[in-house]
Amino acid sequence: MGHQILVRVARCQLLVSCLFILLLAVAFCFVTVITVLSPHFTILIGASPSGSHIRDLHHAMILYGSSVSVLLLLTVLVSVASVHRESQTLMATAFIGFGFLFCILMAGLTWTQECKSQVEASFLDVYDNIYDQVLRRANEEARKQLVQTHDIFQCCGKTGGHLNLPDNHNFCKSRKEEQDCVSTISSSLHIHLHWVRLLLLLSLGFTVYGMVLTSFLYFSLPRGNIWGRRGEYSPNNPLICHPGTTQDTPLSQLLPYHSTQ
Repeated sequence: MGHQILVRVARCQLLVSCLFILLLAVAFCFVTVITVLSPHFTILIGASPSGSHIRDLHHAMILYGSSVSVLLLLTVLVSVASVHRESQTLMATAFIGFGFLFCILMAGLTWTQECKSQVEASFLDVYDNIYDQVLRRANEEARKQLVQTHDIFQCCGKTGGHLNLPDNHNFCKSRKEEQDCVSTISSSLHIHLHWVRLLLLLSLGFTVYGMVLTSFLYFSLPRGNIWGRRGEYSPNNPLICHPGTTQDTPLSQLLPYHSTQ
């Protein structure tokens, strides 16, 4: 009886964990969409030279976020199906899925921790390039990109920099000059990466918990005694008994006023 209670509690906890993992999958999808469509990223990505490192970095971030969202969703579906069908095969598959997710999430968490300065430097290099082109009056396109960057990030120029051009006010329309664009861009990237790391940590915690629950439930399916044993009895033939299960008394023999033909 005590073992059955533990199994029921573990099943409920796994289902609740799957609900939270599903919410995390939606959150990862939302963050990925922001990474794709947010003007804070698109303006600097579009201003970078073709084939630059920042473009590859941006594509890798989108691919990683999409992959994690899909894997979280698939693992949830397999886990729920394994609980519903009481299948050792599906439970083992869910455990493998959680283990695979653990490796991917750890890799992403390590990368965001060790390469955040590289990401920040890549975006700031793009802004510096645009800024220098405008100072040298290199092209008109760089001027438009600089104005758009100032407008999106709500900043103006760089600390110590000088937009020594006659139309200086056109580059910082109604923006306070003390709002340094370098610090503003860095702050935006830090906030974005902070949410990404938070989602990775939460997903990692639920993944480890899911591995523990699926492994416990897998070994709690003893050979010869299924959790519910529903649908295992035979109303007509007492000799039909599935392998690995105990034979039940036919339902026809339990009925009152039973008479043989």
